[in-house]
Amino acid sequence: MQNWRTGYWFLALVLVIFLVGGCGADFLVPPRENGVSDWTVMVFLNGDNDLNQAARRDLNSMEQVGSTDRVNIVVQFDSYFGGANRYLVKRDYDPYRVTSPILESLGEVNMGDPQVLSDFIRFCAREFPAEKYMLVIWNHGSGFKGATRDISFDDTAGDALTIPQVAEALSSGYRYLGKKIDLLGMDACLMAMVEVAYEIKDYARVFVSSQELEPEEGWNYQALLKSLVQNPSLGERKLARIIVDSYIAFYPYGSVTQSAVDLGKVDALVQAVDRLSQSILSDPLTSPAHYLKLGDSAQYFSGDWDYVDLGHLAYLLSYEPGVRSAQTKAAAQEVQEALQEVVFHYKNQGTKVEAAQGLSIYFPWYPYNPKYESLRFARDTQWDEMLRYLARWR
Repeated sequence: MQNWRTGYWFLALVLVIFLVGGCGADFLVPPRENGVSDWTVMVFLNGDNDLNQAARRDLNSMEQVGSTDRVNIVVQFDSYFGGANRYLVKRDYDPYRVTSPILESLGEVNMGDPQVLSDFIRFCAREFPAEKYMLVIWNHGSGFKGATRDISFDDTAGDALTIPQVAEALSSGYRYLGKKIDLLGMDACLMAMVEVAYEIKDYARVFVSSQELEPEEGWNYQALLKSLVQNPSLGERKLARIIVDSYIAFYPYGSVTQSAVDLGKVDALVQAVDRLSQSILSDPLTSPAHYLKLGDSAQYFSGDWDYVDLGHLAYLLSYEPGVRSAQTKAAAQEVQEALQEVVFHYKNQGTKVEAAQGLSIYFPWYPYNPKYESLRFARDTQWDEMLRYLARWR
């Protein structure tokens, strides 16, 4: 009789696991005892533009995994054909419909307004407290060069976030969370820039983004969220590696890049870049035209020829015999060494980006863009002065 009872309770336990977890019982992880989740994933999903269908497909991809007691997946999705909703993403098996419960219907919002982004962070901090937070800004990106449109283009409002506005929203988010965001992702084109990393360094720990254009659907959300849900104790650096690896594997054709950056080490890199710019400005031996030639020869990206790979540019400055300044060569080598500390994981695929090393920098092929001076990087370094000096020789 005791053996029969043991077998009965074993079968009952198996049945409960099956009913709760379905075919995904491998996702079943015991909840934390203190009621605070391990991770809250905040996705600022801007579909109020020509990427509306891709945004909806990504939301459906997130639903292939869904939230658990230990991982909250919270999405603010603004559609091109209606207002914005906040969802707690729940697992389903319908690849065509969004079935997750709506937490709030916001009506029409401007996803290009920094206050809207900071309000979303505040909502997540209040409703879904966690040990760690990831924020993803999903949409178009242009680095810093849009007239007023750098990332998160809202076509209904005719607006977008500038890089300083992103920093403004993250600063508010820092206060709401009481800590830095553990992982900040920009699932958008062209955002893996030194200038962007420097602008946001005080508000996040790890930064994941692309130097090159991204395909419409961006990251592989099903793969990265599955990894996180199966192992909610993942740290931000390990999760960043998974994002990079799963993204590159998701696109076996074409030219794609993805980088994981330690924002805590960005200051040292920026100081090295500043020394490099000063050495170029004070170099009496190398012609400005030669510096321009090397800058124009560095790895660039199809989305914008004015963005070149910082590591490749530093390599050219270090080893090209036409650079006659020993000071410039030494400064360029320091940049390479600092870059290796900052970019702790990156991958690229495709012949068009084979020299990419993780972070881009502004080196204009076209006339110098005065909007550059609105960036913290330009204010704190002489890189902009160096660019304006070289531009005279175009």
